[in-house]
Amino acid sequence: MKINLMCYLVISVLLLTGCGVLFSRYNNYMSEWKGQDADQVYFVYGPPMRKQELKDGRTLIAYDYQAPGGDNITTCEIRFTLGDGIVEQATYTGNYGAVSRFVKGPSK
Repeated sequence: MKINLMCYLVISVLLLTGCGVLFSRYNNYMSEWKGQDADQVYFVYGPPMRKQELKDGRTLIAYDYQAPGGDNITTCEIRFTLGDGIVEQATYTGNYGAVSRFVKGPSK
């Protein structure tokens, strides 16, 4: 029983660490967006699929993607918060298959 529990814990830690390593590149891409001119977002991603003007003058834009992944469809959502024409925040959510295809840095 103790051996099974220990194996389960070790495998869980390895899997979680592996996921962090897999996504670290894409986290870095998104952090590179902060401070970039909003026009660069449009050059890399094109027109946003969704756009919302906020009362404080900032703009939220989002891109939604789907990619085939064997028997499943993987999805990715990329969001930017723009203020005065500058990227204030850039985030993404999604499955690795779609993230690896669609998340890009400002120079990609």
